[in-house]
Amino acid sequence: ADSDTYRVPPLPTMTGASASSAASGELHGKSVLVTRPEEDDPRLSRLLVNHGALVYLLPTFQIAPVKSWGAFDQVIQNELPHLDWLVFTSRNAVRLLVRRLKTLQVECSALRHLQIACIGKTTATALRELGWTVELVPDEASSEGLVASFSKRELHGLRFWMPGAQQPRELLSASLREQGAEVIQTPVYETGCPPIPPAFLTKLVVSGRLDWLTFCSPSAVNNFVKLTTPQVVLAELKTAVACIGPTTRQALHEHGFCVTVTASEQTLAGLVQAMTVPS
Repeated sequence: ADSDTYRVPPLPTMTGASASSAASGELHGKSVLVTRPEEDDPRLSRLLVNHGALVYLLPTFQIAPVKSWGAFDQVIQNELPHLDWLVFTSRNAVRLLVRRLKTLQVECSALRHLQIACIGKTTATALRELGWTVELVPDEASSEGLVASFSKRELHGLRFWMPGAQQPRELLSASLREQGAEVIQTPVYETGCPPIPPAFLTKLVVSGRLDWLTFCSPSAVNNFVKLTTPQVVLAELKTAVACIGPTTRQALHEHGFCVTVTASEQTLAGLVQAMTVPS
């Protein structure tokens, strides 16, 4: 598809608010670009619509299961009884782990002996909805927050399993190993750039129609930059920029964005709340 034929994906049906309440919402009439994948999980779009926003859903990255599950299956078949901790750094890792367990016909209860840590409240909620007990959620929803939380514990000799991205940040695993733990990192998903025509996204960004750009991960930031530069000079953008937390904010700063707001509570609801506070 080219910029003349590409169409913005349809928005999710509004739930939780009437049309009249949305019309008087804090973001009424504001155009917002959502860059996270929402085809199967339109939580951010719905929150924004419920606050009166006009949403453009153009994910700048996509999540796909890994092509080979060999490493994951080996852990389940041979390592599982000998593990102590299960660590999730994203909600996607939870979703894909559960899907693979079903494929292998392994009950989630087979993992109940593990203590579970996760990067933030959103991931913890996904786990608790499955009936799992979460032992550790850091105050700061980031790898740095997990490092700080685990640094207060005795980890020598413990075995950690970290199912996650194909190319994860190494900060947490390196810190755990420095404390004497053994870490098994297993990819369960990979990220890529979806087939958005760069001309279409660039034209939208420079059109003046957007009031807000939203970013929920460094991957979304990096691919946005790939798709829009050099035609878009990021430091000169007049559009307000909202991000979900310090890791994403750092990626934005590294690319020259001026960040307008960062969610104080690193959840999608926290992101929208930050956007509704008068500057």
